[in-house]
Amino acid sequence: MLSVWKKEFIQSFRSIFSLITISIFIAVSYYLSDFVSKSSSMIGIELAEAGYVGGLVFLIYMMGFLFIFSIFHDTINRETESRTIRFLVTKTSRMSIVLGKLLGILSYWIVCLLLSFGIIAVFSHQFYGKTFGSLFVMLLYMVSLCIMMSCLIPKRSLSMFAGLLVGLAIPVLGIWSLFSEKLWLKAIKYVTPYHYMIEGGKWGWAVVVLFAAGMIGIAIINLNRRDL
Repeated sequence: MLSVWKKEFIQSFRSIFSLITISIFIAVSYYLSDFVSKSSSMIGIELAEAGYVGGLVFLIYMMGFLFIFSIFHDTINRETESRTIRFLVTKTSRMSIVLGKLLGILSYWIVCLLLSFGIIAVFSHQFYGKTFGSLFVMLLYMVSLCIMMSCLIPKRSLSMFAGLLVGLAIPVLGIWSLFSEKLWLKAIKYVTPYHYMIEGGKWGWAVVVLFAAGMIGIAIINLNRRDL
């Protein structure tokens, strides 16, 4: 599992889009923090605190699915299509492959978050640990969904297309469902992470973690049942 983790983590930085993504997060953190620090005396302390992390929250909540699926949509089916997974299963278990992929992708996003929050800390003189934790939970949900879909969808081209649709649909429907009284949207409300992270109270994040665990479990079961 550790070798899969290491390989996936290193591979995450080899695509142009992954480097662009990190650059976007760093740029948003820097310029927004610079603006807030210069105008904090006018906007007040509470608004300043929200301003420092507001850009990152918006990026991950609204664009996170698109970022993740654009880079990692083929994390599993890339191996199955090229048959390289046959070499992996001779050295490690299928569960270790899935978990290694999960840890490798999450490590990439932890680096991205740490760089962004590090820049914010320089300007704000504090580390927003609670926001860091909530964004990490959101990313865990997104990465788990990405891995599950990469296991369930055998073709890389199809997983890319499906990922883009999901990346657009979940944020729109998830946020819309928070303000709508329509019955079908209320059903969607409880299967997306936004309700639990925004309205779920102190332990809402735990429900999102359970969702993520369930999706990783489905991915492991599916990979175990497949003839590779």
